[in-house]
Amino acid sequence: MGNRFSFLTALGLALVGGAVSDCGGAAAGGAMTTPAVATSARAPENPATVPGVTLTTLAGDRVEVARVAAGRVALVSLWATWCEACEREMDALNRLDAKSGSSAVVIGVAVGEERAKVAAFAQRRGLRYVQLVDPDFAFADALGQRRIPATLVVDREGRIVYRGDALDAASLDALKRAVAPVN
Repeated sequence: MGNRFSFLTALGLALVGGAVSDCGGAAAGGAMTTPAVATSARAPENPATVPGVTLTTLAGDRVEVARVAAGRVALVSLWATWCEACEREMDALNRLDAKSGSSAVVIGVAVGEERAKVAAFAQRRGLRYVQLVDPDFAFADALGQRRIPATLVVDREGRIVYRGDALDAASLDALKRAVAPVN
């Protein structure tokens, strides 16, 4: 219980400042769209499951998001090295991951870039949460996700229970609800 308490307490401390603006997104084939006003957070009416797309770890291993989550709640952040809004939320994601213990996992999915570039950036930036690479936008396309940053909360059964833009109070609240014990 102590581990869960410290994680839930960390949810309130994860963000410093307000919402992060959007960097735009990737269109099919990797073309970038222009940034637009961030949309409000939304929870799917019929939660879809996280796509079974195989991604690459920074070490070069092939894995799916659901396998990394392994029955835990997951906060999945889609990002890119060139996205300033993505970079602004990375310290909060590091803190959240450090407090998550066994109740949840933070997973970064870098889209549209090669593994070596992402690995160098992650090392230089001190990213400690799990990083996966989606160089061809396969995961993003399966989600229909064209903008970054993007935040998903995935429940223990692999269902997407929250879908939003940058990490914010709404995404942290969705994570808190997903982690809460089932009665």
